[in-house]
Amino acid sequence: MSHHFFTEDNVAIELTFKKLFLKLWPYLWRHKARVFMSLGLILVYVLVGRSLPFLFAFAIDEGIRKHNHDIIKYIAVTYLVLECLRTLLAFKQSNYIQRFGNLVLFEIREKLMSHVQRLPVTYFEKNPSGRTVTRVTNDVYALGELFSQGFAAIFVSTIEMLSIFVSLAVISVWMTGTTVLILPPLFYVCMVLSRKIRFQFGATKRKLSMINAFSAESLSGMKILQLFDRTNESRRFFQTLSGEYRTLQISTIRLFATLWPVIEGFNLFSLAIALFMGAFMVERYGMSLGSLTAYVLLLQGFFKPLKNILERYNQLQNSLASADRVFQLLDEVEENREGSDVAKPRLEGRIEIRNLSFRYAETSPYVLKNINLSVEPGSSVALIGRTGSGKTSTISLLQKLYEFDEGDIYIDGMSLRTLAPQALRPRIGVVQQEGFVFSGSILSNITLFDPKISRERAAWAADQAQCHDILRKHGGLDGHIQERGSNLSAGERQLIAFARVLAFDTDILILDEATANIDSVSEKQIQKATEIVTRGRTSLIIAHRLSTILHCDLIVVLDKGEIVEQGRHAELIEKRGKYYELYRLQFRDEASEVYTDRPASRPSSD
Repeated sequence: MSHHFFTEDNVAIELTFKKLFLKLWPYLWRHKARVFMSLGLILVYVLVGRSLPFLFAFAIDEGIRKHNHDIIKYIAVTYLVLECLRTLLAFKQSNYIQRFGNLVLFEIREKLMSHVQRLPVTYFEKNPSGRTVTRVTNDVYALGELFSQGFAAIFVSTIEMLSIFVSLAVISVWMTGTTVLILPPLFYVCMVLSRKIRFQFGATKRKLSMINAFSAESLSGMKILQLFDRTNESRRFFQTLSGEYRTLQISTIRLFATLWPVIEGFNLFSLAIALFMGAFMVERYGMSLGSLTAYVLLLQGFFKPLKNILERYNQLQNSLASADRVFQLLDEVEENREGSDVAKPRLEGRIEIRNLSFRYAETSPYVLKNINLSVEPGSSVALIGRTGSGKTSTISLLQKLYEFDEGDIYIDGMSLRTLAPQALRPRIGVVQQEGFVFSGSILSNITLFDPKISRERAAWAADQAQCHDILRKHGGLDGHIQERGSNLSAGERQLIAFARVLAFDTDILILDEATANIDSVSEKQIQKATEIVTRGRTSLIIAHRLSTILHCDLIVVLDKGEIVEQGRHAELIEKRGKYYELYRLQFRDEASEVYTDRPASRPSSD
């Protein structure tokens, strides 16, 4: 139950801030005007802030030391105006940049969801749903921090540091050169700690994804865990994951707690050196007291943006790990959707499979071997065989869920290789073993919000699919269905799936063990719905029940990926081959009941 969760995302691409910026740049450059407006607000904000220390220097040298009270008054008013302006600019640039960032985030989220919907079925077979949900929700949200408290804040702080450094050099190049000597060891210590924090953040995100994937799977299978009394085992496994997550979080907090005292220590040390050097400069070279004051204020201000950069940088390790995973998902190869449209308004439903061989990977064995099959328009064909014989693989290829290299499949003479999947699939209706329904109304589950399907057509489809009891019990078409159809029986979910196929009026029908795990009462309703829904349509039926396949026009027996027999029921029984063997082992118990209840003839295809 737990193996694959421990291997989740152990290998991730090494996404740096530079690579991330390059990936984000196309989204940013779509809004050039906003980019330049943001830069302008930042530059004005920084320039106003840099003028304040020089204003103090002028007040000390020309006002306080010369006892010129008028200058002090003017400077006080100027200082108040500049501070108000700086506060306004801080609000404007922060508000503008964050709104800009949320716009970009919205576009990324929309693209990500659209991209996920275009991924091939193989992606969803290999990746737990909880992992994908984490990337589409939590990771995208964390990516938003790059804008709300990320790149913009780092950029503003970087511009502030550069402007402060230039201002310090203007006051005294010699003092600035001496002070700069302490920066290399500070940067080295900070980068070492930052690398460790980044590693911890990445490990923490991967562990959180494991927790989400395990939780999603456990909640989906809660009924099984309760029936087999394995909830304690599940809880212990969750506690193990949660404990490991807590340990990683505590380790990250410890690293943060180490980083701040280091910065403060270098800050105090640099101020002490500046005061010592300043006293020497005032005494020896006649540096003004105002200039020394401005230098100390600027130097003190230098470490504030540095601290902000490091703080944001380390917080952004979380966002960087999330961005890593988001862009990893965006880099997944989409399903090949190239191909032509189906020119016909309706398909006749003639299916030809020629020399088809298929395997899921180059290193895996063939699951289908040299399949040749011809299906006449409007006929019903049953595919039977033991588990693993290739039945589901055959219908999956018919829907273009997988690419195949050997052989071909033709529908009405058109090769599947030339048809776009989005053009083909709406022409094929599928009812699976587990009829999936969404939370919402019965109407929305039948129409799937397709505006082309009217309420009247949905009501007709529900009536034809024998959904009378469902509508009566749940309040008609507007009746509410709970998540995953928990307030419906398995048979009721299947009947809604039949109604959906009728509403969409597909040209070809696939029934993938649609009557499996159904009680006898539901089976009679589904059997009647099957007769209606297959009428006039080419139908491929995978079934384990004799009642489902008895009156099919053709029964195809598969064994180990090969067609070993095909014909009608009576013909195959007379051959005493593989079908006869399956009949004796699998169908005999229900044979007597079926023969007494079965209709005299198959419904007309008119």
